Amino acid sequence: MNINNTQTNSQESAYALEPRVYEVGYHILPSVDEGNLGKEREALVAIITKFKGIVISEEMPALVDLAYDMDKIIDNKRNIFSQAYFGWIKFDLAPEVIEELTTEIENIASVLRYIVIKTVKENTIVSEIPYKLARKQEAIDEESEIEDDGVERPVADVAPVTKEVKEVKTAKVEEEISEEAVPETAEVDDLTKIEGIGPKIAEIFATAGIKTFEELSGSKVGDLRNILEENKLASHDPKTWSKQATLAKNGKWDKLAELQDELNGGK
Repeated sequence: MNINNTQTNSQESAYALEPRVYEVGYHILPSVDEGNLGKEREALVAIITKFKGIVISEEMPALVDLAYDMDKIIDNKRNIFSQAYFGWIKFDLAPEVIEELTTEIENIASVLRYIVIKTVKENTIVSEIPYKLARKQEAIDEESEIEDDGVERPVADVAPVTKEVKEVKTAKVEEEISEEAVPETAEVDDLTKIEGIGPKIAEIFATAGIKTFEELSGSKVGDLRNILEENKLASHDPKTWSKQATLAKNGKWDKLAELQDELNGGK
């Protein structure tokens, strides 16, 4: 027996994080045939089980009217949707793999928006919350943990609204929140503060409907690559731009600077 390997494995086991409860709320494109919704749900469950997650409970996706229009770039075109199929899945998962899991969810072409939050087994997202509170993520500390009061908070930006939910204490709180209380997003942000984005790319993104840090943080990497390729800028890698934009929209300039120090031209 290799004693060194045994000691290393023991140390890794000692520091392995215990599984936590997460919940993913997701919107499926309304263009998906209703008969295929089961397959869409199975694709999400397959990702969860791939990372050894255990499904606790869920609600099958159903067609809902969105509280505000959502957009998605499909075949290099910006499409606007006022409806989507909404569902949610609650599951146990080791926290060290949550980022990998959300990356795979992001790459599902049929997903319009999604949000992953830390939660507890007793609390569950009410199906209207993700889009009723859709513009409030900037008011939340994305890295906060669940407190003693049982408040649910988003995981550090995993996703793009995807992706955009304010803390939810109870279903009663949801009823008290009105659309008038939703803060307006700045009309235009300086996207050149994102390493890798220059004035030309910022202008191209603005034309594509991406004008703010919030809109950039909610964009899928694949969609950004499509825009760049369409404009013959495929040499630029947008992999970190959504993460940088999330820090910027939340005013975390110190953390943004630390991240950018580690990057090379935004990569």
